[in-house]
Amino acid sequence: MSGAGRRQPDKMTRDDLDENSVDSEQFLVSIHHERPNGCIIIDADQTQENGGFCVGSAERQRPTTYGSVEDVDTESLLSKSDVVAPTTTLIRFWILFVFSVLCWTHGLQWETWGPISESVHAAIPGWGPSTVAMMSNWGTIMFTIFILPMCWVTMRCGLRAAVIIAASFMFVGTALRCIPTTTTIFTVMCHLCAILMGISSTILLAAPLLIAANWFPLNERTTAVAVMMGASELGGVGSYLEPLLVHLPSQQTTTSDIREEVMTLMYIDLGMTSVLLLTVLLYFPSKPPHPPSLTSSSERLSFIPGLKSLAKNKRFLVLLVAYGIAIGPPIAWITIINYSLLPLGLHQNESMWIGISAVIASSLSPVISGRINDNMQGHIKTLVTILMLATAGCFYWFLLLTYEILPLVKWQVYVSVIGGTAFNFATIPLLFEVAIDLAYPVPEILVSGVITAADNIASVSFLLVFFIPDVGYKWMSYTLVLSTSLTLVPILFIPFDYTRSKIDTFKG
Repeated sequence: MSGAGRRQPDKMTRDDLDENSVDSEQFLVSIHHERPNGCIIIDADQTQENGGFCVGSAERQRPTTYGSVEDVDTESLLSKSDVVAPTTTLIRFWILFVFSVLCWTHGLQWETWGPISESVHAAIPGWGPSTVAMMSNWGTIMFTIFILPMCWVTMRCGLRAAVIIAASFMFVGTALRCIPTTTTIFTVMCHLCAILMGISSTILLAAPLLIAANWFPLNERTTAVAVMMGASELGGVGSYLEPLLVHLPSQQTTTSDIREEVMTLMYIDLGMTSVLLLTVLLYFPSKPPHPPSLTSSSERLSFIPGLKSLAKNKRFLVLLVAYGIAIGPPIAWITIINYSLLPLGLHQNESMWIGISAVIASSLSPVISGRINDNMQGHIKTLVTILMLATAGCFYWFLLLTYEILPLVKWQVYVSVIGGTAFNFATIPLLFEVAIDLAYPVPEILVSGVITAADNIASVSFLLVFFIPDVGYKWMSYTLVLSTSLTLVPILFIPFDYTRSKIDTFKG
């Protein structure tokens, strides 16, 4: 660009922007002043007029009010580094594989006790439905408490350090359960393990969006998130296979035999977490040498300004509440699904196969929906609407079976449970993508941490109902219907931005 064409940028003021959001088209910045080192001056107001884009060192100036950020003293929202063409590396698939296996193992530990609840009730004194529910509840409680501190640790120390911490907590937790001791102390150790698993979940459930942003290009991001989330859900398959090892009490199987089988399961879990911790210590970098997309190299807000931005972003807050209520109860329900199936006359062994089928479907459906979204950019609201309607329909079908309005037929139980959970989980990577776009440029780890905390709070509320005396189990069915149907209404009225996609696909 010639010297005559150079001019200082016009600073954007609060009057130029909506108080709670920014038109994503405005964020497609243009080059008005190219420096010898390839740096640029940003002028967001003239995007449509000039139509150029480059990522480089931006002129220091007061940041815009994007996402309702007020008085944030930070650099330009774009990267301060020199221009680097987006490139990908095959190492991203190693990162995806290792982290997915971590997520799978964590999902296995999270759902350890639900599938063998009838066995542990009989073999371990003092264990009942509230004990099993509390093992799952510790995870959600600890996640809610530690999510913001662990997000800060990740932003401060990097992804590698955070993943090592998570893997270490998983190792220590499974090791505690293997200490030979009395039944009472074993129960305490199981609670401590559940607490450590909950703390580790702050990284394993929140980091997929950060990994996808750091390592994967635009047309692979949602799919990568879906693979990691699907792997976490797939851990439930392993847990639902536990009844093959831990049997129900019978004339051939005594309570002493069951306790030995439970300890064998604990040793297997310890072996898996040991190998994973060693793998992460050997090689798990935080970022690739070159960014895979333009937005992956752009500047993000720091921790406190990011929280302020989220707190003032009305569209994000509406999505946050709707997401938590729609996703939280089904996530909690799948860990204790056998209690919903007991009133239908389906016991632990039958529940195992229904649970396995539902978990496999729920692991694959996010990958399918993520891949569709990556290949059909701009249609995410349509996909979310269809999936949420299908989810509510399947759970309503299961409600009719639960209250015997429809005659109980086993295949209908399978289809309604599998369909409801699969469609519900398919919406997760899509809603995460929407949240990141609504909150951009808040860091991905912070957005995913906050939005995952919402479904954890809803899960805690769902599981705490078990502490109400004589509450029964049928209440879970209509809770699922209400949580997945009513939340569609606010989501329909949220304008969906495609900020990152527009920046990453913009041709200068």
